[in-house]
Amino acid sequence: MTSRERDDNGGTRKYEAIRQELRARILSGRYQPGDPIPERVVADELAVSRVPVREALRQLERDGLVSIIAQRGAHVREFSAENMQSLYQAREALEGMAARLAAERVGETYLAPFMEKFTGLADGSIDMDPTEAAELGNEFHEAIARGSRNASVIELLATIHDRVRLCRRLAYGHASPAWSRRAAEEHLAIATAISDGDADLAERAMREHVSTWARFLQSRLAGDSPRPDFTEAG
Repeated sequence: MTSRERDDNGGTRKYEAIRQELRARILSGRYQPGDPIPERVVADELAVSRVPVREALRQLERDGLVSIIAQRGAHVREFSAENMQSLYQAREALEGMAARLAAERVGETYLAPFMEKFTGLADGSIDMDPTEAAELGNEFHEAIARGSRNASVIELLATIHDRVRLCRRLAYGHASPAWSRRAAEEHLAIATAISDGDADLAERAMREHVSTWARFLQSRLAGDSPRPDFTEAG
């Protein structure tokens, strides 16, 4: 390996490590939507030059987590109602397909631990705060994506899921216990359909679930407090 190749590989590893650190800060809520991410400050914190920080921010912009504006620099992306609608339309189609493909692989048991927890959340025998419940939901959706065994679906949903996690922070702090129970019930229905090998029902249940939460988020953006039994947008 030439010295240039070693430098290039080292630079790639450095900017990727910075990207992962900034991604974690964004998704954990340390950086809130709209917060600036100054290159110089990050470089000083991580004891690196501004070059890999700049490249990491550019990649995060491609990932949909950061916006970079000339003369203003980088900041955590904010989602408008239109942005969110577009994101959730794509998510509904892809997650529906992932659930269908996962259901076609009958006999796998990776959803069993999720089903146990969702049953407890639905009947009240398990208690979780909104952050824990949201993280459980994230892990569930990611497990289904992996269960699809479709590399393209997995790759596309990985990017979408990061954006969804950022959107969720706009609303999950406002989710009532009734909404948490509804989410658990919907997740349980999806997991049951997949475990039963019912591809049609799995896809339909997933699409309805994503659509329901898209409406919830849109209502929160509009300043409303939707009931967990509502069926129409807004």
